[in-house]
Amino acid sequence: MVSAIQGMGSVMGGGMMPKMKELTSDQTNTISDILSQYDAENVSDDDAKAIFQAFKDAGITPAKGMREAIEAAGFDAEDLRSKGLGDGNMPPPPPQSSSSSTSINLSALQSLQEILSQFDLTNLSDTDQTSLLTKLQESGLISTGSVIDIKS
Repeated sequence: MVSAIQGMGSVMGGGMMPKMKELTSDQTNTISDILSQYDAENVSDDDAKAIFQAFKDAGITPAKGMREAIEAAGFDAEDLRSKGLGDGNMPPPPPQSSSSSTSINLSALQSLQEILSQFDLTNLSDTDQTSLLTKLQESGLISTGSVIDIKS
């Protein structure tokens, strides 16, 4: 718990989480080339595993636009993922691109910053942890079992 809260200190200090990289045009073309070797309507589990292995061999990792590149080649990205990565050893698919940008609720972010500034996040006692959680819940930033949400 303390480490999770301490990690938030670096986010609040300006170091936001890195954004997922976008596919390059070469990577998009490579995906298309790999998928052109398969029948989109009849992909077996083994085919799907071979496809993901080919992506990996080509140095293609999950990135923005990957789902779209797969679907542009005529494949169902989620079906392909479930067949090829069903063993649970691969990361989840990248989020779908959208034309609308995600916005941050500046009021919620300001409230979070104000609450966090009241605590020494590097040396948080059990009492301070409880107090911090209470303040976050009272502000409406979190509820029991949830994650802080500052998106609007």
